[in-house]
Amino acid sequence: MFPGAFFKPIPPEPDYDWENIPSPAECGEGLLDPTTLSSQIAYRGSYRLQGLPGALERPLLRETVARKLAQAADILPKDWSLLLFDALRPLSVQRALYDQFRAAVVRQRPELSPRELDEVLDEFVAIPVKRLDRPSPHATGGAVDLTLCRGGIPLDMGTGFDDFTALAHTRALEGSCPAGLETARDNRRILYHLMASVGLVNYASEWWHFAYGERQWAARTGHTPIYGFCPVCDN
Repeated sequence: MFPGAFFKPIPPEPDYDWENIPSPAECGEGLLDPTTLSSQIAYRGSYRLQGLPGALERPLLRETVARKLAQAADILPKDWSLLLFDALRPLSVQRALYDQFRAAVVRQRPELSPRELDEVLDEFVAIPVKRLDRPSPHATGGAVDLTLCRGGIPLDMGTGFDDFTALAHTRALEGSCPAGLETARDNRRILYHLMASVGLVNYASEWWHFAYGERQWAARTGHTPIYGFCPVCDN
């Protein structure tokens, strides 16, 4: 069904020199809805379903990223598909997510100092500010949150989308896999290697997050970011 390489352990994420990544050299590429390119790509619109202000009706991505998802969908067996949770994300949505997560962390871990709280927040949710030199991944149109489905049903990945715990880390099931999560481990491996095969890179804290053309992709590949802050997100 899949090449044997798709079942190999997910490798550790390399260390990045975040401070020396160049500012984006915006290429001017347009946006495209990847669901128009393949019947094996669907969109759930998680934040729109939650009623978050400014959430988009369609999953817009830079054209190259959308076409790479279509390439990935072509690799899948006919009864498999990609399900997108989120793509281009306006600042209003990012702000709502940040506020929700901050409130949850404060409630669950009241002992954290302000500095420790900022560190926890930084791992999972980008600060909702417009920074042209360091735009958040989803504000560039180069990042997508997604999972795999079979027969239209999302596969077991060990956690749900936006599960901001250590178990959501992409490699959390590698090494000594918790009993009963072997299938989820294999599903994560398939998703990871499928996305890597078309040139997308993963964010190590979130098994569902993949990107191309933005700062993490640039750090991983040694290139200059080609996608900057997308004006559609400016609300």
